[in-house]
Amino acid sequence: MNDIGSAGVASPDHDGPDGSERALLRAHVRAGWVDALQHDRFDDDDDFFDIGGHSLLIAEVMAKLGALAGTRLSLQLFFDHPTVNELTDALAAHEAFRSLAR
Repeated sequence: MNDIGSAGVASPDHDGPDGSERALLRAHVRAGWVDALQHDRFDDDDDFFDIGGHSLLIAEVMAKLGALAGTRLSLQLFFDHPTVNELTDALAAHEAFRSLAR
């Protein structure tokens, strides 16, 4: 099982998944947040900590997302990318997550 941490995030011009794959990945990220927070009253650009999130919930979200792709995710990755959109973009840079929609 590979580990994905913030140091492994590709640059924004990296060739990542297309729009439909990114949308599916975003839906998985958002669903993980909804499950952890027990509400869906947030936008994809809202900071996790501003909408009721805390570090214990991060571990839950990252474990679920990592399980989807068969990898472990660094908690630091979440701290570095604390919005749905930012986390989606960071995860999309990794091969393990590019295959989710295929």
